[in-house]
Amino acid sequence: MSRKIPVMDHNVCMSCVVCVTACPFSSLDMSADGRGRHGKTFPELARPATCTGCGLCAQACPLDCIVLVERD
Repeated sequence: MSRKIPVMDHNVCMSCVVCVTACPFSSLDMSADGRGRHGKTFPELARPATCTGCGLCAQACPLDCIVLVERD
């Protein structure tokens, strides 16, 4: 059985935190260190072992910037 993980497109993401709060397994967090020229924080898969690939984060994203990909 293959499992998927979320991948965020940080070029589209507005850092609204909706995906982080939608995850029932607390697998996502906002990045500890800022990225980009303004030091903006973005969601990241902080705890991949707890991610089940359910896709709730992707469904909650208002900008559709999260896709689920096969875990390596």
